[in-house]
Amino acid sequence: MGRKILFITTDQMRFDAIGANGQKHAKTPAIDALAANGINYTRAHNQNVVCMPARSTMITGQYVSTHGVWMNGVPLPEDAPSVAQYLHDKAGYKTALIGKAHFEPFIDPKQQFYESQMARRGEHGPHRGFDYMELATHSPLILHYAEWIRKNDPEAFGMFYQNLNDKFQVNAAGGGDTGACQVHFNPVSREHYHTDWVADRTIDWLAS
Repeated sequence: MGRKILFITTDQMRFDAIGANGQKHAKTPAIDALAANGINYTRAHNQNVVCMPARSTMITGQYVSTHGVWMNGVPLPEDAPSVAQYLHDKAGYKTALIGKAHFEPFIDPKQQFYESQMARRGEHGPHRGFDYMELATHSPLILHYAEWIRKNDPEAFGMFYQNLNDKFQVNAAGGGDTGACQVHFNPVSREHYHTDWVADRTIDWLAS
């Protein structure tokens, strides 16, 4: 096995949404530091602007037209290639995905998809080439983070931005100082916020 690989993704932003690329309003010091100390690509193009198609391209290395996930809500086929599976099988890597996967729909009324059922079953994979998965999204919506915060800070459930409105549609309500779409201040404690939870869980797994 070669060097360790830590692949960090955000969810998700335009090229000019970070300070390192000219953004003046939101503060992005962690990403700016990565850009300053690494390579900041200026001619790379994402294959799709929304979660599931973009993430499916990252794990498969395929164009959207090949893997078929053309919009959110369309699951990546179970037999799709996986860079995690390749690293596991060909190079002997131990693999984990901690945070947001979203290769399968979150809304799963018929309970068809393992991602949405994993935490309820008390399981952590293996799945799609990852030996271990501990999943979260930017709200306490199903997944392992939801189970954790329900036990550790149940009052926080009502503090998050509601991703879906009362018509079960994506919520575009504005907020914050500017009224911008999907901006929301919440009083969730720092140690219980999903970003910090993902970082802490990742550090724990790397140290295990």
